[in-house]
Parts: sequence; C-alpha cells; structure tokens
Amino acid sequence: MLLKQGRAVFFTLALLAFLSAGQLLAQMNPICRFKKVTIPVTLRINDSLLERGAYDLEFLRANPRSYYLRIMKNGRILHLVQGEEFLYDNSSVMPRKTVLKMSKNTAEKTLTLVMESGTDTVIYAMVRARYSFPYEGE
Repeated sequence: MLLKQGRAVFFTLALLAFLSAGQLLAQMNPICRFKKVTIPVTLRINDSLLERGAYDLEFLRANPRSYYLRIMKNGRILHLVQGEEFLYDNSSVMPRKTVLKMSKNTAEKTLTLVMESGTDTVIYAMVRARYSFPYEGE
C-alpha cells in the first residue's frame, strides 16, 4: 500500500516537472536566427561534444529576461544553452541590425558568441547576450 502511494507521488511530481518544463519552452520568444554559422572548433557543451561545422543558431528570450541559444542542424535541435545578458555601457556602440560576434580565447580555450539585436529590431531592441563554451583541440 505504501509502495503504491510512493509511486503515485513520484509520477505526480514527474508530471508536474514535465509540464513546467513545457511551459518554459512554450514561453520562449525568438529574437533572431542565423543560418549556416561555421563553428571553427569542437565545442564541449555539458557532457557532449559538438563537432566543428556549420549550424543554425537561434537566439531566444524567456521571461524574466533569460536568454537561450538553440543550436540546430538540418532542422533538428541539438542543444539548448542558457546565456547571460551582457549590458551595454556608455562607451558601447549599438549596431542598427542584428549582429553575431564570435571570439576565440586560445589561452583559456573558450569560444564566446555574442548576439546583439540592434536598434532597428522591433520586439527586442538593444539586447546583447553572451554564450561561452570550452573547446577541444585547435
């Protein structure tokens, strides 16, 4: 009897967790998408490797002000990574159109992607988000 109640509680909690994750994904709004972006190195994302090559990158915003990067290939979602908002300071020049910047730090072996939505973007203007990944090899 106690075992059946434990299972029921477990499945109820699992169902609630699944539904809340679905709500989070449903509330993600696309900011922009870049197609066929060449990643020059093999990235380590969580416990898996993303081989160098061309990928579609979609930048998303979830409330409250959380930014995500969806990495896709051939229409299939490979990874969903949370980034951080990277605020403009007084000396920063804001672009007019959406821009993707990529920089590689060879000393720390990290690849950083910075998405700037620009001032002409209708919904999410002047947003800048940063995503940093460790990479393998050279």
